[in-house]
Amino acid sequence: MPGGQRNCASCGQPGHNSRSCHLTNPDSAGRRISRLKNLGSRVCSACGQKGHNSRTCELENPDGALRRANREKKPRKDGRRICSACGGLGHNTRTCPTIHPEKIRTRTKRGRVCSHCEKTGHNVQTCPTLNPEKMQMRKKRIDGDRICSFCGQQGHNKRTCPSINPMAAQNREKRLAMRGTRLCRICGLPGHNARTCDSR
Repeated sequence: MPGGQRNCASCGQPGHNSRSCHLTNPDSAGRRISRLKNLGSRVCSACGQKGHNSRTCELENPDGALRRANREKKPRKDGRRICSACGGLGHNTRTCPTIHPEKIRTRTKRGRVCSHCEKTGHNVQTCPTLNPEKMQMRKKRIDGDRICSFCGQQGHNKRTCPSINPMAAQNREKRLAMRGTRLCRICGLPGHNARTCDSR
């Protein structure tokens, strides 16, 4: 993958994935293209100019404007941000592990570590101790026992119901078929993605 740009599994073109591909999901592709066209077109509520908001406006917040200018000048490596404090990839000064060691995301080979119960495989939001009902829902999803609220069949939800949204149902089937075959764009190994890669 040159330049760290992802290639779509459906059409093979760079810059998007199969979830936002014009072949498999035209609605999502339209939203993606619209977002790309509108980059830099936000209008500041303080000065009325395009390209920034009031938080990074020279009139309203000169410090924020300076930070924005510095951010825009800084090169990115493979599309990933570079921390100005330590020079590391994939984070900024606000989440820098050198400056803020308490913000280091704890991960293991098996995935996330919950900061409440310190067990692996879930986070605080889906912790079985704090939220037992969410854990039951999660278990049903993993086991494929989810029941559609529209048609009453097992294995999908209303959003991916073939009766309402056949295209989303097809995409769901494709994703299930591809499960476990994706490769990490950093190390090239299967079983995880760039966000959870130990090589970063």
